[in-house]
Order: sequence, then C-alpha cells, then structure tokens
Amino acid sequence: MADKIEKKSGIFEKGIDVGSERLKDIKKEKVVAKGVSKKTKKDVMITVITSHCKGGLCNICVTYCPENVLNMGFLTVEVVDPDSCTKCNLCELRCPDFAIFVD
Repeated sequence: MADKIEKKSGIFEKGIDVGSERLKDIKKEKVVAKGVSKKTKKDVMITVITSHCKGGLCNICVTYCPENVLNMGFLTVEVVDPDSCTKCNLCELRCPDFAIFVD
C-alpha cells in the first residue's frame, strides 16, 4: 500500500502503514524518509504526519534544523536530505503539533 518515491537521497515512503514502530498505531497519512547519516553512520528514519503539519504557517522544524535536512513544501514539511541528518531531534522537540519524529 505504500508508495516508494526516489529523491535526492534516501528512500521515501508514503501511506498509513509506514513509519517507526512507535508510530504504527497512528492511522494517519504519513511520509517516511529513510537514509544512513553520513556523520553518525547510523540509520535514520524521519516520519512526518502530514495531517498534523501546519506547513508554511509554522516553519519551526525547518528553522531549527542545523543540517538543512528539511524544507517547507506547499502544504507540509518535506525531507530533502535524510542522509545529512545527525539525529539531533531539534525538529521533533520544537514541533508544536507533534507532526515530525526522528528514529
């Protein structure tokens, strides 16, 4: 059921059955970006719950990301380079709507 999308880096999946184990029970539309961090050499999974994200009205996660992993799309945040993620979790900690998760 999940759609796979190839972008600049990582593997992107879309659907309600994607994401980390702690988010499997949330039956909302999710976008997941998986990659391997170049700096920490660990697997990275960034999950965005698109129905929770305010998009351009908020922009907090994009502002706080030190590695420019995130970019603001038209309606929601987009993960543009999951391989650059250092798993600092600033986006997850600062999101007021709990729309983004880093595992």
